[in-house]
Amino acid sequence: MRIPILANAASVTGAAGEDIAALARQYGPAVFRAAWRVLGSRAAAEDVQQQVFLRLIESRPRNVESWPAYLTTVATRLSIDHLRRQRRWKLLAPLWKADEPDDTPAEDAERAEAGRFMRAALAKLNPRDASCFVMRHLHGLAPAAIGSALGLSENHVSVSVHRARKALEAIAAKEQSR
Repeated sequence: MRIPILANAASVTGAAGEDIAALARQYGPAVFRAAWRVLGSRAAAEDVQQQVFLRLIESRPRNVESWPAYLTTVATRLSIDHLRRQRRWKLLAPLWKADEPDDTPAEDAERAEAGRFMRAALAKLNPRDASCFVMRHLHGLAPAAIGSALGLSENHVSVSVHRARKALEAIAAKEQSR
């Protein structure tokens, strides 16, 4: 038995929701096809189909002249929203995953040990040389920027970085020979 297009929202939701169930049976395939045309995925189209009828239960539309047009429009819009969420996630996922460590515990321990060694080795250096080295190699500043920050000439900064690198290499060689 086909239900005629309902023009009144009050008749859409009966006491037990029989009218929405009838709408779902009658127009559900059309809603699914509208969602599938946009999404191209059966599972996603089924999800959108459910959302359409859940929205119909949650909010009672008024003055609907054509249920097929109303329901397929809602399905199309929800499908487009679904695609937008997917696209947004695809754009954000690499940023989010970039924060996740992909290292094994052994690699983490190795990195922590290298950090402890570097801090201890830098503490043994002349403070100005260590500052220049850190600013150049860890912060990526140009020698001119380091010089203006520390009140040194660009040449002096380059010499300090060179001295620090040579001293760190000597400390590392001494540590490895142990």
